[in-house]
Amino acid sequence: MALTTRRKWLEEGLDILEEVGAEGLTIEALTSRLDVTKGSFYHHFKNYQDFKESLLVFWEEEWTLQIIQLAEREASPPEKLARVMQAALKPSRLEVALRAWALQDELVRDHQQRIDQRRLAYLEELAYANTGDRLYAQQIAKVFYSIYVGSQHIIPPIQGEDLRPLYQLAQRWLGKETN
Repeated sequence: MALTTRRKWLEEGLDILEEVGAEGLTIEALTSRLDVTKGSFYHHFKNYQDFKESLLVFWEEEWTLQIIQLAEREASPPEKLARVMQAALKPSRLEVALRAWALQDELVRDHQQRIDQRRLAYLEELAYANTGDRLYAQQIAKVFYSIYVGSQHIIPPIQGEDLRPLYQLAQRWLGKETN
């Protein structure tokens, strides 16, 4: 039995969500996949609710805050937007699984709403820095984010390099293109 860190528990939780959805995210599934005991789970988390809250914070940090921090290393708003768009090209069913979970769980829904607002606000700031028009920036941010969310819900999803032309088209509306 290997030493399992808190981060490993959270990574495995996101993997389970992505693979089978919230209904498969149980303490038993986690302990089985990590080959550890329930005692190990309770060493890292008070209970399942604590794990769930930690998982949602971890997801926000890894899939939102880290991407924003990477984008902020770029020099200009178009370069920052290009960095965000590059991150959005990585295929993942995790976002869909979390949104499905949010339909069933108020805590997850509240968290999803906060993340959506944070992502939209960041996109709006990038668009505003590019255009100087707040209303237009709000609208273009919603277009970019709608492409991101909507492309994952189409069956089959639009992802990877098939998604890039959609972002490029939206970016042309801003008057700047990215690679």
